Amino acid sequence: MKFIHLADCHLGDRFDFNSGLSNKIRENNRKSLENILSNNKDVDFLLIAGDLYERSLFTLSDYRNLFEKFEEFGKDVFYVAGNHDYIGEENEAIFKIKPTNLHIFNKEKLEYYEINSTRIYGISYRDRIFNKDFSYDIDLDSDYFNILLVHATINTPDSPYLNLNLDKLKEIGFDYVGLGHIHRWDDLGNNIYYAGSIEPSDFSDIYDYGYILYDEGEISHLDSSIMSFCNISLNMDDFEDENGLISYVNSKIKSDRENYLRLSIEGKANIKKIKEGIRVNHLEIKSTEVEPINNLVNLYPNSLLEKYWKKFPEELSETEKRALELGLDAIYRSKDD
Repeated sequence: MKFIHLADCHLGDRFDFNSGLSNKIRENNRKSLENILSNNKDVDFLLIAGDLYERSLFTLSDYRNLFEKFEEFGKDVFYVAGNHDYIGEENEAIFKIKPTNLHIFNKEKLEYYEINSTRIYGISYRDRIFNKDFSYDIDLDSDYFNILLVHATINTPDSPYLNLNLDKLKEIGFDYVGLGHIHRWDDLGNNIYYAGSIEPSDFSDIYDYGYILYDEGEISHLDSSIMSFCNISLNMDDFEDENGLISYVNSKIKSDRENYLRLSIEGKANIKKIKEGIRVNHLEIKSTEVEPINNLVNLYPNSLLEKYWKKFPEELSETEKRALELGLDAIYRSKDD
């Protein structure tokens, strides 16, 4: 038997960045899922453990595109809804146009699908909050390979989401438990796994992202992510000059990813030179000691302020420095006119 388990794709999500960058991250999430589907057409089936998409932001066109990709995948897809994609009247009606290979658990009580000698049990959310208790009194048929698919927290009694007691869960004896909700993949023992998110989505996501592959009893987490978010804090005193800092930062960048970097620099630094030398897709720099004129430009990257700044050489005479300050001030004030 061979299957993949993924969760927390959050397709169509709105991110805390400017619209251009948010759109890029949103597109990468969609592309990442498509890559997983196209690279795993040899599996028997796919498990999705909730938060596949953002319910409030997903359009009919988004649903049609998603259903088309599942149909092209060709294998059975078993899907439970979580707190971000919970099932209500709106999406339940849309599910009527889903492909036949997409099997949706749409109840808040345990049910199962049977495929060959495998039974896949699942529960879906019908609201953003899951306030019903999970019944651990489950009589499994040992003639089947039994899988539980659920979007849940573990050992968190005060959670507003479905909470599972790990010890009681282990006692049931499922052959595989596929979890969603926590964005970092984790092995909880007894073949109980969080798949994690397929992609990072902000600067707090600094782990490996992708999906789990089950192949004849062998379990692997495959880091298939397109993006990498990174936080780096440095002190200019540790480097001979900006070139040394730039070289160090570039050595930490993953060459096979789209890199999003938040860089903190302590000490006086030529921010313009650093920004031009670091090879990333998105860069945010925070410095504790930069020239006042740099501060203004850093607040408005890719603006007229930055274009004007780039007209000046790196080493400024006092006259040139004063001209730059007056020009930046005039441009900044003009934005309110």
